[in-house]
Amino acid sequence: MKSKVILVYKDIEDEIAEEVIWAEELENGYYRIDNIPFYAPNLAYNDVIAVEDDEGVLYFDNLIKSSGHSTVQIIFFKEIEAKRVLPKLESLGCNWEGIKDQPYYSIDIPPNINYSNVKQFLDEQSENKILDYKESCLA
Repeated sequence: MKSKVILVYKDIEDEIAEEVIWAEELENGYYRIDNIPFYAPNLAYNDVIAVEDDEGVLYFDNLIKSSGHSTVQIIFFKEIEAKRVLPKLESLGCNWEGIKDQPYYSIDIPPNINYSNVKQFLDEQSENKILDYKESCLA
């Protein structure tokens, strides 16, 4: 069964922030992250986590097992560029999720993908002022 889990983290202004992710409960009471985190650092798709239940609200407690996936956060300077860049990332083996009506995307790099190829492409796009990116979680 999928559940919402709240991740508490410090944002770029060093303020406390929250992000809600989906996670699937495992038989051992842990949860497997079932979407790509957008903001919270150091977590990736399929990571296994422990949660704290606070009167029915689940909060991230700690990472139990890394999935080997990596997460990169991207912001496009011109949203139209996403239509060109995202298919290229898909061709490199990545998956992505976006926030509706925003130029912000979270990219999942599975463990079987060579990250250096993805990084080279992102660096080229960054140098050409198409986007900026942050390596949120590298396996």
